[in-house]
Amino acid sequence: MELPENVRNIISTIEKNGCEAYAVGGCVRDTLMGKTPSDWDITTSALPMQVKSMFGRTVDTGLKHGTVTVMIGKTGYEVTTYRIDGEYKDGRHPESVEFALNLVEDLKRRDFTINAMAYNDKNGLVDEFDGRGDLERKVIRCVGNPMERFTEDALRMMRAIRFSAQLSFDIHPDTYDAINKLSDTIKQVSMERIQVELTKTLVSDNPEKVELFYSTGIFAAVLPEISRIFEGRYRQNALCMVRFTENTPVLRYAALLNSLEPEEARSLLRRLKMDNHTVDSVTAIVANSKGKIDENEPAIREALNRLGKDLMNNLLIHSEALAKAKEEITGVKLYGTHNHIVAVRKMMEGIIDRGDCFTIKDLDITGNDLIEYGMSGSQIGRTLNELLHVVMDNPKLNDKATLIAMLDHFQ
Repeated sequence: MELPENVRNIISTIEKNGCEAYAVGGCVRDTLMGKTPSDWDITTSALPMQVKSMFGRTVDTGLKHGTVTVMIGKTGYEVTTYRIDGEYKDGRHPESVEFALNLVEDLKRRDFTINAMAYNDKNGLVDEFDGRGDLERKVIRCVGNPMERFTEDALRMMRAIRFSAQLSFDIHPDTYDAINKLSDTIKQVSMERIQVELTKTLVSDNPEKVELFYSTGIFAAVLPEISRIFEGRYRQNALCMVRFTENTPVLRYAALLNSLEPEEARSLLRRLKMDNHTVDSVTAIVANSKGKIDENEPAIREALNRLGKDLMNNLLIHSEALAKAKEEITGVKLYGTHNHIVAVRKMMEGIIDRGDCFTIKDLDITGNDLIEYGMSGSQIGRTLNELLHVVMDNPKLNDKATLIAMLDHFQ
């Protein structure tokens, strides 16, 4: 296993000062899977103040929990002292943290076997819980007793499902059973943390594994609206759509929530603490997915005015996914629907490429022109809107002289 030079140098520096150090966790897992880790974590027998004394530039990331970030250039590497977590009374955070001198004790507190491996060049791979074997078997399995691991931190239940989706792994039966039994404890976790795990699952290569949140009872505990989708006739449609749509949070959430009323979708996303852009975009897609844009340029310009280019494009992608889902469920090819979507997209692209007017700012006349003409107040906005609708019907009329000549009709 090849360590990056900076990681190797940090470990070497700590070892030269008489302490142990290993790369640990997800970076070891990813490397063994042939993936490039996004970051590297290091675990050590050195205490935080010792680590600080060994390196020129450090950041006190979480001294209470034993973590110091070592800076090399602009890149930070978290170095955490071996530790044993105290009792978890709230299902989220340990009441206390004790530093340990034993690597294996530190690995015991971790969530899953595939995340409980450590490595350095001196001792090679330390794998006390057969994480490498679980990688080969493609299994997500808790370290030790899964009931204890999930009681310590209820979010680990969602992480198990998320890793299953990201890595295309199965969940070990004992681990799955423990999630089933403890799913109601997910209520102890903040909606922000729940949203992160749900989003990562949806934008994985296996978004249909989102159903595991339903089958284990997690959705019923915190997101009953989604639970009802899976209980009813829209289950198969939702699972097909999340697979067929493009991989963005907006489109995957729109696919999952397609059967909800728009305001119900908005309320759910707000509760999940989603950003405003995602909330508004998903709600708009859900609201417009039941309708059909007419296959003519004035109607498409009107839709572009109402939705904007990005949302219009996402709505067409969503409509295509909906059609594919219906095809898979019914076994009937929807050639007419696909041809309609292709035709609307082609017209939309032509409208955009030609620079046709479909917003007030694209008009070849401004509010100042109307003021010079003698208009004032609300009359200006009303007139611009009326001119816009005329131009969207006939783009050739978007000429300043032509538009000014029309103004008498709007007095």
